[in-house]
Amino acid sequence: MAYSEEQEMVLRRAALASLILEQRQEEFDRARRTENKLSDVEEKAIAEKVREATSGAWHWARNYTKTYNQHWREQGRSTPYEPFPDWAFFPIVLEHLEDDSEKVKLFEKSRDMMVTWIITAYFTFECMLVPEREVIVQTMTDLKGYQVIDYAKHLYQSQPEFLRQKFPVPKPIEKQANNEFMVGSSKIWAIPSGQGKIRSYHPWGVFSDETAFQPEAGIAYDEARAGGVKKIVLNSTAAMSWYFDFTHDAETT
Repeated sequence: MAYSEEQEMVLRRAALASLILEQRQEEFDRARRTENKLSDVEEKAIAEKVREATSGAWHWARNYTKTYNQHWREQGRSTPYEPFPDWAFFPIVLEHLEDDSEKVKLFEKSRDMMVTWIITAYFTFECMLVPEREVIVQTMTDLKGYQVIDYAKHLYQSQPEFLRQKFPVPKPIEKQANNEFMVGSSKIWAIPSGQGKIRSYHPWGVFSDETAFQPEAGIAYDEARAGGVKKIVLNSTAAMSWYFDFTHDAETT
């Protein structure tokens, strides 16, 4: 059974809401059982767990969060929630994203490679660990942008409780707007694609998803570079476009 984009988003949000309710009940029950403050030894043990869990983006993505598959039942999976697959190119993608020697990162993908998921994981991880990060997401439609924000929220909420407590959100996930994900003092915004949209912001990072299908992607890219953005990530399936010419030029220079 094929779902429309709107149906997929409803399914994801219903699953996320259910996950949040379960976690809130677990936290409430645990709080009722635990009246005393943590000892120094317990606090040190938790701090060490946090350091280990966040020692690298791929380590965190593979072991401490989960993706969501809307088609899990049709694919014969036992659950919609699973860790990132242990695919060899995921660590390579994250290593490339983490490399600060070049600010522009270009990706070409197929629909089943989960590249949007792993790039979203990178920016989510950055926003958790680094205060005052601001990331802008642009894609084909507002709905597509909301999907990327939903990915970030799901990845955050799928973490163990000790990580959610270490990196708290300033507003409950379910009360954050469709176009925003906020954690600590950092945030990821989904904004409309097109010319002149990025100028209203001064982000550290810009994530352009399905760049080849954004008619004014080239102008938006130039605006991001002119605005001093430190990390620009362009990601798309193949199509004849400005992005096709841009990536081809990058390969031949």
